[in-house]
Amino acid sequence: MLISRTLSAVAFLLAIVVLSGCDSSTRRYAVSGNITFKNSPLKTGTITFYPVSTGTQAGEVISDGKYEIPREKGLAPGKYRVSISSPDGETPAAGDAPPGPGGNFASKERIPPEFNEKSKHEIEVTAAGPNEFNFTIP
Repeated sequence: MLISRTLSAVAFLLAIVVLSGCDSSTRRYAVSGNITFKNSPLKTGTITFYPVSTGTQAGEVISDGKYEIPREKGLAPGKYRVSISSPDGETPAAGDAPPGPGGNFASKERIPPEFNEKSKHEIEVTAAGPNEFNFTIP
C-alpha cells in the first residue's frame, strides 16, 4: 500500500514537471509585411528587428517589396526597432580606392537614415497577431 502511494505521488510530481516544462523556450511568431520605396515595392534589401528591451533579434531579405520571417526564426513578443537597408550595389566613383574589409567596395545606401542607422520606427509583436508590418519609405 505504501509503495502504491509513493509511486502515485512520484508519477503525479513527474507529470507536473513534464507539463510545466513542455514549452520552456521563448515563443516566437512569424512576422511579414510589405516595403514601398518611392511609391514602388522595394526590389531588394534587408529588414532587421532589434529588441527595444528584451527579445530576439531577427532579420530577413526583402524581395519585390515583401519580407517574411517564419515562426521558427521569428520574434518573441515585445517591441522592436526596425532598420531597413538597400545599398545601390554600385562601385563608388573613386575606383582606385581599396576594397573594404570583406573585399567589396562600399555601395551607397539608398534608404534614408531615419529608416536604418537613425531609425526610431518601432513595432510590437504580440501573441494575438497578426504580426504584419508594412513600411512606406519616401
